[in-house]
Formats: sequence, C-alpha cells, structure tokens
Amino acid sequence: MSKAWKSSDRKGWRRIRERILARDGYCCQSCGESEGPMHIDHIVPKRLGGSDLEENLQVLCKSCNLRKGGSFFEHPLTQ
Repeated sequence: MSKAWKSSDRKGWRRIRERILARDGYCCQSCGESEGPMHIDHIVPKRLGGSDLEENLQVLCKSCNLRKGGSFFEHPLTQ
C-alpha cells in the first residue's frame, strides 16, 4: 500500500489507484483481463525492497494478484 493509505489518506490512495488504472487501460498487465475486480500491485513487493513509486505499480486482476502473492514475475504468469 502507499504511504497515503498508511497515513489514512484514503483520498490520496484513490487518486494514485485511479492514475494507475487509467495508465494501464483498466486491464490486467499479466493476462489481459478487463472484467471483474482489479488490484493495484507492487511489481517488486515492498518486503523485497519495492517502492510506492508509480513505476513499481501495475494493474492485476484479482486472480493474477492472488497467484502472484509476495513474489515478483520473472515472466508473465501462464494460465
């Protein structure tokens, strides 16, 4: 989550989330899905040193994000 979320600035996180969704075309960057719940994912997980910078955020569908867990992709997930 972003620093905005941790500091209870939900409005700030919503703005970041909307920017990332728009940038990625409201579509999962792993499988291409555009229906259903979309998650904002840290490409390099925070626990592995990833940041909250927009370059480290991407849209994933719920399924891809849950499959990814706390790891990061060396190549896109396959179905």
